[in-house]
Amino acid sequence: MVPAKKNHPVILIVVSAIIAFAAMGQINFVAAWLAFVPLFMIIINASAKQSFKHGFLFGTILSLIAYSWMISGAERFTGYNFLYGAGVFLVSTLFVGLYWGSLLSCFSLLKRKPGAITSVIYNCLIASAVYCLFEYLLSFITDGFPWFSFYAGSGLTENVYAIQPSSLFGIYTLSFVAVSVNYLFAFFIVQKQWKRLIIPAAVVLLYMAFGYFIFQNFNSKNEGNTSVRIAVLTENIPPDIKWDDANGNMLVQRLFQLNKQAAQLKPDIMLWSESTVPWTYRKDDDFVNEILKASASAKATHILGINTEVENNIVKNSAYCILPDGTVTGRYDKQFLLSLIEKPAGSLSIPFFSSKGFIVTSDTVHNAPLPTPYGKAGIIICNESAVDASAYNAVRKGAQFLCMLGNDGWFNNTYIVRNHFYTARLRAVETRKDMVANCNNGYSGLITANGIIVNQQKDTEPLVTMEEVHTNNYKTLATKYPFLFIYVCAGFISFAAAIKIKYKSKRT
Repeated sequence: MVPAKKNHPVILIVVSAIIAFAAMGQINFVAAWLAFVPLFMIIINASAKQSFKHGFLFGTILSLIAYSWMISGAERFTGYNFLYGAGVFLVSTLFVGLYWGSLLSCFSLLKRKPGAITSVIYNCLIASAVYCLFEYLLSFITDGFPWFSFYAGSGLTENVYAIQPSSLFGIYTLSFVAVSVNYLFAFFIVQKQWKRLIIPAAVVLLYMAFGYFIFQNFNSKNEGNTSVRIAVLTENIPPDIKWDDANGNMLVQRLFQLNKQAAQLKPDIMLWSESTVPWTYRKDDDFVNEILKASASAKATHILGINTEVENNIVKNSAYCILPDGTVTGRYDKQFLLSLIEKPAGSLSIPFFSSKGFIVTSDTVHNAPLPTPYGKAGIIICNESAVDASAYNAVRKGAQFLCMLGNDGWFNNTYIVRNHFYTARLRAVETRKDMVANCNNGYSGLITANGIIVNQQKDTEPLVTMEEVHTNNYKTLATKYPFLFIYVCAGFISFAAAIKIKYKSKRT
């Protein structure tokens, strides 16, 4: 056995954090299989206290890489100085450090001493189960903070076959396998059992073969469904631009031109992005009436992202389904709000762009798919794509395809923009629903229910694309039983803890 102190822990932790960011932040398939190998190499024989220290350092370094955008981003987002961003950055770094320290110390408390192959497999399963349970708890606690949505299996969403098992148990299926492979690689490297490296390599190959089988099996069942032509109107207007006397008319004309261009394609549905215009919906709104008039010849239904007024500076972040004659068939209000930004924490909030910004509220009334003449459209607004419950709820309520309306302008030129699109890909496969994405200043396009990216475009100029969506009423295991895998992991961890306690009591 190679002593842990000879492995240069700090160097290994830094290397692991860099690879982990590539895997989880930048969505890299190869990095996902290697991200935690250096980290596991130094905690395989570490105590719980040592593992906490290593985990805290790992989380801190990972945060330094992943959250540096917060300092300048918060200044731009709020209109205030950089101290807001610096404060959020420091708090986030501390939180992530504590998270990883707790995760690894929990694993160290439950693991067995390395020895026989059964102990290796046992520890491998414990590590994977602990990762998944902690990831679930993190997602539950931080559903309003999407930048914390780093999953061990996120990198596998880059590959169309590797993502397929998510239709069974969600992202946790991917995380479980990725952590298992990482642990096995680390253990055999530490033990210098080079020939046994074929074991984790074989796990990868078997997993990919399993994904290929699921992919082919679903394709054979997903033929002959009704198609819907959807025009995606991406305005690509910087989110911090002021709609004032100097810019307002120019910006509206830009939207009218997009509308005209899309109408010429004769789509069934015209999909706009999140909060297309900075005012709230009214039935007699000049803008709405004008786009309906201009697209009348196409007889297209509009899914329009526009806020709903509540009172004063309080609004609902909404999407409306508007028929060609102006009839509103439904409204969806964003359910999972950005904490501190859209949803205050007590009296603390950072309203959208300057002190004259607004606060968003939600209700449980307008949370169903939008009824269009072509099927029920499940709506996901921006960061809701990071919350699996948003897509699951839509499908359980009858959604036959999904539409994501977003605004990535605040995070332009960061890894978050690409990460956002691949999170949408994950939701599409988990629910087996075609996903149309329209993200202002981000990636827009189409992801099919089997995970194929048909179109993925990002531009700085106004953009209209035509996507063909196929509806279906299929419900996946992940959709019907979203917590099943987590319950299994929790049960296994509870069993391991009970055995550990019983063993210690016998020794005393």
